[in-house]
Amino acid sequence: MIDASTPASLARRFANAAAILTAAAVLLIAGVSFWLIDHQRAQANALLQEREVAFHATTVGHNLEAVVTRLHEVGASPILATALVDSAGKETYLTPFLHGLRQMNGIPLRLLFTDFEGKEIADNGVPGFTDADMAWLRARLANGDERAVLQTGPDGGELLGVVLLRYQRTRTPEGALVYKVRLADLKPTSWAVLAPASADKAAGPHEIAAPVPLPPRLAHVGLVLREDERRLPLPLETSGPQYLLILVVACLLALVVFILAARLAHGLTRDLRRLETFSVSLGDDIGTQRAPLEGSREVVSLARALNRMLDRLYEQRAHLEEERRKFLQLANNIPQLVWMADPEGNIVWFNDRWHEFTGSPPGTTGADEWHRYHDPEVLPQVMRRWKEALASGNMAQMTFPLRGADGRYRSFFTSVAPLRDEAGQIVQWFGTCTDVTPLERAERAVRYSEERLQQGLVAARMAVWERDPHSGQVTFSANLHSVFGKNWHNIAELQKLVHPDDRQPLRDTVEQAIRAGGEYRATPRVRRADDGRLAWIDMRGRLGLGADGRSTVVHVVAIDITERKRAEEALQLADRRKDEFLAMLAHELRNPLAPISSAADMLRLAYAGEPRVKQISDIIARQVAHMRHIVNDLLDVSRVTRGLVAVARRPIDLRRVVAEAAEQVRALVDARRHRLDVALGAAPVMVDGDHTRLVQVVANLLTNAAKYTPEGGHIEVELEAADGQAFLAVRDNGNGIGPDLLPVVFDLFTQASRTLDRAQGGLGLGLALVRKLVELHGGQVDAASAGPGRGSTFTVTLPLLDVNPGSEPVFEKLPETGL
Repeated sequence: MIDASTPASLARRFANAAAILTAAAVLLIAGVSFWLIDHQRAQANALLQEREVAFHATTVGHNLEAVVTRLHEVGASPILATALVDSAGKETYLTPFLHGLRQMNGIPLRLLFTDFEGKEIADNGVPGFTDADMAWLRARLANGDERAVLQTGPDGGELLGVVLLRYQRTRTPEGALVYKVRLADLKPTSWAVLAPASADKAAGPHEIAAPVPLPPRLAHVGLVLREDERRLPLPLETSGPQYLLILVVACLLALVVFILAARLAHGLTRDLRRLETFSVSLGDDIGTQRAPLEGSREVVSLARALNRMLDRLYEQRAHLEEERRKFLQLANNIPQLVWMADPEGNIVWFNDRWHEFTGSPPGTTGADEWHRYHDPEVLPQVMRRWKEALASGNMAQMTFPLRGADGRYRSFFTSVAPLRDEAGQIVQWFGTCTDVTPLERAERAVRYSEERLQQGLVAARMAVWERDPHSGQVTFSANLHSVFGKNWHNIAELQKLVHPDDRQPLRDTVEQAIRAGGEYRATPRVRRADDGRLAWIDMRGRLGLGADGRSTVVHVVAIDITERKRAEEALQLADRRKDEFLAMLAHELRNPLAPISSAADMLRLAYAGEPRVKQISDIIARQVAHMRHIVNDLLDVSRVTRGLVAVARRPIDLRRVVAEAAEQVRALVDARRHRLDVALGAAPVMVDGDHTRLVQVVANLLTNAAKYTPEGGHIEVELEAADGQAFLAVRDNGNGIGPDLLPVVFDLFTQASRTLDRAQGGLGLGLALVRKLVELHGGQVDAASAGPGRGSTFTVTLPLLDVNPGSEPVFEKLPETGL
């Protein structure tokens, strides 16, 4: 039920007014018609019939003008302009809008909305456009021609027209609104005939023809309306003598009706005109303006619908603006250079990264702006690829150099992709440029490193591979054949090459390492597949992650150590023969020493009164003693290296060992006027060792210090115990040890450079013997020196022996040694 306070319907108000005016006119005409005289009925009827036909023709012309005018208003509608660039709202607002245009002034209308290429976007739901119609439309779009044509269709004559959609931003049409009207639907009466003026012929005896007054846009078409007068009703059945009076009264009534109707229509359409004024004031900018909700119910409903549409448009605009800001923020914050181009390939926008890299001012987006940042030699190739992408409409990728603000070129990987609308047409191109210069440098470095690695593997006769312990699949280096004589692809092939005696030990070693998740090392013998030679392969494996970072593989390095094995065997053989030679040499040298010593003693006794002979015999005795010392060292070294020396271990106090050794070298120390300081401590330092051999160790260290310390030097001996170890240090301020000699100072026959004033020397056996004897006691000896001329320090470390306190007697001080 309608509320009484609801504004009256505009249609009802117009209906009531029309009924009142019509009734009054009928009554007035009926009242005065009796006073009229129809003395010229025939002439009047003919005239009225002609005027009726003319009126019908005028009606047809007005209808066509209304259709054309309305369609041009529709063509200028912002709804169509919006649909050309945003077809997403087709189902929301475009289709309902066009479906409301199925009829105009009661005339059925076929309507089609297309883009600039004549491709359909939407219609008003009335089909009927043929391929010939679409071809005609494309020709009109190409020529920019809006002239309508008359044609013969399946249902008779048709009027086919087009409204081209033009906007200020372009010179060519951006779309079209095509319409088609059947001539049969324009006829005011069923017996009327509409025909082109060009096909006009002389009127028949009972035909009345009247040209249709067409609007300017259709004036070139030319239409003629023909009607049979016999089918026209006779307005005046009887004639009257007072025709003039009737005419005057009719005119007066028409004037009164017109004035009343105009005033009434003006009052009734005030709210509608107010809404129209509001819609005109909107313009292109959609702000916060809204239509006033006042007037008739239809106007209020229309205003509400308009406000809802404005709210939607405002929300969409705000959303698009927000998305635009997000896009710009994203595009300006990513490290890539981003750009956009129109469908023809003209770049219209660069992001901030582009301007920062190139140094170009923001906003410079000329058609050829980006050309000057390309390498001139590469630019033709880039242009060719770009044109191919534009022609095919497909995504393209390429890599080329770009010049930065610093004048240097950097390599960029560029990806270009098109943006298409619902019709599949490209509306924009997007491109990104990613700086791949660091990646290319890294790839070159990796390739260079791989080449160096391959060269190194080949030079070192080394091969590497990875094995999946589950599948057994093997991935190996390219030089695998250089080590094994062939490229194998699974462990079974490798097992066939391994010497039968080494297969099972190798398999057990590898399986144990895989189960424990650790490493393994094996040195199997392998029979090369190419020449059959037996090779020693040093295999080192470790369980780790594969290249994918998830799977577990065994990383293996195999080195051909055949030459090293042969060299080791040769060295072992030479070392063994050297030890045998030293032993034989020592025995052979020792044999003549006893007779020479006895002869020297006999000379000294026989010629005791002869000073010259006594001096010679003393020299011989002294040199014989020196030779005996050297020979004994040779014998000791030979026995130790051959494993013939056995140490007789027992608990001993290292303080006694140091005291005896100091006594042995006292003569040499005094002869070179050295100052010897020995610090042994009050508590016993008990070790499990051979007393004689340890005295020999300390004596050799003191002898070495005395020999290599200039006369008047200072030698210190310090003994202490800590953390279960006994530490014996022998320091001097002598010649020191150079950095080249320090690593090999304990090797056989190693000796520092002698000076001219040193008569002592030797074969470099003392320190080698010290190391061997200390290692036989489970200890170690180290040497340190700050450099030549800055002295040296030798430190012997031996494990302490656990003893009960007080089980050893307190070692008494020796006055003659200062201990």
